[in-house]
Amino acid sequence: MDCEPDQILLARVVAAIADRTDAQGAALAAALAARWSSPDRHDPLAVEWLRRWSPRPAHLPPPACTCADGHCPICN
Repeated sequence: MDCEPDQILLARVVAAIADRTDAQGAALAAALAARWSSPDRHDPLAVEWLRRWSPRPAHLPPPACTCADGHCPICN
């Protein structure tokens, strides 16, 4: 059976993960955390934007009821 290149790559990745020891997994997790973890920070522009921003509800008049009774559960 011929495999697509993506399937071959995926099979190799799965095999590499399956063969990894617990110590290798812990080392990889520590390396990823050191590389991608960053302390929480504040962007002064974002803080100013949030200070000025205030969500406001849209106050739109409801549509007029067009049903025969004038008080259907959808309109009211």
